[in-house]
Amino acid sequence: MILTVTLNPALDVTTTTERLKPQQKLRCNAPLFDPGGGGINVSRAIRELGGDSLAFVALGGASGAQLRGLLDAEGLRYEAFPVEGETRFSLTVMEAATGLHYRFVLPGPEQHVEFEARLLARISDLIGPDCRYVVGSGSLLPGVTDNFYGKLARLTAERGARLVLDTHGAALRAAIESRPYLIRVNHLEAQELLGGRAGTAAHRLARDLVDRHFTEAAIVTLGDRGAIVATAGSETEVPPPRVVVRSTVGAGDSFVGALTLGLARGWPLVTAARYGVAAAAAAVTTEATQLCEADRVAELFAEIGGTFPST
Repeated sequence: MILTVTLNPALDVTTTTERLKPQQKLRCNAPLFDPGGGGINVSRAIRELGGDSLAFVALGGASGAQLRGLLDAEGLRYEAFPVEGETRFSLTVMEAATGLHYRFVLPGPEQHVEFEARLLARISDLIGPDCRYVVGSGSLLPGVTDNFYGKLARLTAERGARLVLDTHGAALRAAIESRPYLIRVNHLEAQELLGGRAGTAAHRLARDLVDRHFTEAAIVTLGDRGAIVATAGSETEVPPPRVVVRSTVGAGDSFVGALTLGLARGWPLVTAARYGVAAAAAAVTTEATQLCEADRVAELFAEIGGTFPST
């Protein structure tokens, strides 16, 4: 089983207007509503690709209830953990005249100091003997300490599972002290984490993340240039397929979902990362908050030299 953890989910609202203009009322099309948040989207991608996961989601208020309804409608397996306040909204506005999209991300509700301990206790209960991978993805709720993912890394290791971490900023910097199994960062995030000079090669960054014992495995994603995978003693470049980009929303979560599903199936890390690159490429060919589609992922996976290992 794969467990995904989403502390700060969002009710994603997507709409389109002809052009964004200041100081004016902007008439928009009917909105689309989707369940959002890193771990939720990772679970959605895993399900689309034929896998199974349990999504652990912190939800509160009327917006949280609406998000639960969307999860139910998708048939996603999840556990809702109650929080104080209202689950946040995230607004994406597509500008029809240019094809550009604008994303407005709100903070989540503030939590009391005892919330984190209860949260970790429940997650510990869910990491049973059949749980091989835990995915920590996305931002933290206000009031949760920066070291939450570090605590989750230690807890996951104690329970015999591996943490795949996809976060940024202070939460990432604190987490590497506990050496999670795998971290996924983009080129800029890796550079900031290591304090490197602008333009430092991605290969060097991925290697340094492992050599400095921040993680057992590092993946530096490079957008339309694929990804670099590094472990102790090895590094591999995974080139992407050529696709027409429609929206980059959901590409990172699709990558992590496919990657983790491959790992849970016992695939070699580079093969799983290749599957992740194919999933990210498939996601960018879809509109707005849509994630990857399984048939397209399989097609692109084969295009970049991927083969499904026998299980």
